[in-house]
Amino acid sequence: MSLTTPFPEPDSPELERFAIYSRSDIAGLLRQLRDRQVLVTLYYDQAAGFTVSNVLDVNEGFEELILDRTSDAAAQKAIYASKQLVVVAFLDNVKVQFSLGTAEAVEHQGRAAFRVRLPQQLLRMQRRGSYRRQPPAVRPATCLVPSPGKKGQYESIRVLDLSVGGLALFVHPVQFDLPADHTLENCYLDLPDVGQITVTLRVRYIDDYQASNDGVRRCGCEFVDLSESAARMLQRYMNKLDAAARSSGPAPDEAAA
Repeated sequence: MSLTTPFPEPDSPELERFAIYSRSDIAGLLRQLRDRQVLVTLYYDQAAGFTVSNVLDVNEGFEELILDRTSDAAAQKAIYASKQLVVVAFLDNVKVQFSLGTAEAVEHQGRAAFRVRLPQQLLRMQRRGSYRRQPPAVRPATCLVPSPGKKGQYESIRVLDLSVGGLALFVHPVQFDLPADHTLENCYLDLPDVGQITVTLRVRYIDDYQASNDGVRRCGCEFVDLSESAARMLQRYMNKLDAAARSSGPAPDEAAA
């Protein structure tokens, strides 16, 4: 799998963790492609040929997408004959891919265009662990972590931020005072509106939190051998955070993990 090339990714169970199914979320990402005038690569004839296009309009009510039509007559003919089209684009350096059905010729605001139905699924292929999101304070994500030295007891700890590669916890030394590289098994990460996943955490660092003088610390952990089902649930939760951020204002900044 290549997340940096404009070639379409073949169907694979591995891609499921990147899948977005919400119609409103899909339409929102397509509108970003339109508003930013992002060039997209349109593959046809089972990806044997391609042309460059861009999104002209997104009509969620009629479930249709309007794409700029190539002037190449041979490419047009092949596109009309294709039962499936694949679009690849890059939005904020993140690879986006979706499949479309058959296209028909239309005019859009005086321009030659293709009309297709909105995709049922969209892949937003963010590299694993490459960006973090902060759960809202009103409904925070929490993690049940085995209490050091207290067999069978757990501490509920607030999650400061998380990615599909790991998370940061908001801890007090009395709760959690472990050295770097310590591994914590059977932790339970609660993701509001998505569910609970079982994870293994490896402590990477413990720092003072925002110059706090009450001993509060930020504990950065990475996931160890995260299962595919857990990764899909985590990605779904992060997609929900992205959707909430888009509806309330500008998209949150991407940050390196």
